Amino acid sequence: LARETTPEGDELELSRRDGVYHLRVDGAELMTSRVHGSEEALSTLALQALGKRKAPRVLVGGLGFGYTLRAALDALPSDGSVVVGELLASLLKWNQGVLGDLAGRPLDDRRVKVVLGDVRNLLDGRERFDAVLLDVDNGAEALTLRSNAGLYTPAGLDRLWRSLTPGGVAGFWASFAAPAFVQRLRRAGFEAWAERVPDRDGGKRRNHVIFLARRQ
Repeated sequence: LARETTPEGDELELSRRDGVYHLRVDGAELMTSRVHGSEEALSTLALQALGKRKAPRVLVGGLGFGYTLRAALDALPSDGSVVVGELLASLLKWNQGVLGDLAGRPLDDRRVKVVLGDVRNLLDGRERFDAVLLDVDNGAEALTLRSNAGLYTPAGLDRLWRSLTPGGVAGFWASFAAPAFVQRLRRAGFEAWAERVPDRDGGKRRNHVIFLARRQ
């Protein structure tokens, strides 16, 4: 359906086969509309861990196919708000068009604001969020885009800590477990744990992982 070159020089390809959408980077699958239960669990688990707050502010890093954003909107109260940080203008355009109906057009929700650019620019401590949901890659140890590595370093986690309100919660989507990353989160000042979740709604195999980190 579309193809473009990322800022790092990688080839980004959007395709559809038998009604299923696929996004690939240099031939490696980054996401598919066929399985998205764990993307929704990222929002659900993080906002459950956050608990009830007045007018909560949420940052979603990585728009994807809109499933994480949709789940966040469904879990938030009417006075909540979501900032979406998306690196690729083309992905935003596709979600406004051909991909929009997959997650019920969450970008049309009045509580949503989209900022184009690296989500790390929003994690500089100048703005505070009650929850930060990061689904920008396949995990701390399974990067597809090299520029995402900085999110998982001690320096990146320090920026994240400073960008959360006290008791705020960060969630990271990952394709597999990484105990070393949980320890890194704890060293950065978070209460941290991991939850195994199915990759699709109703699935029995808990083959994806959500890392959760609460600012202490």
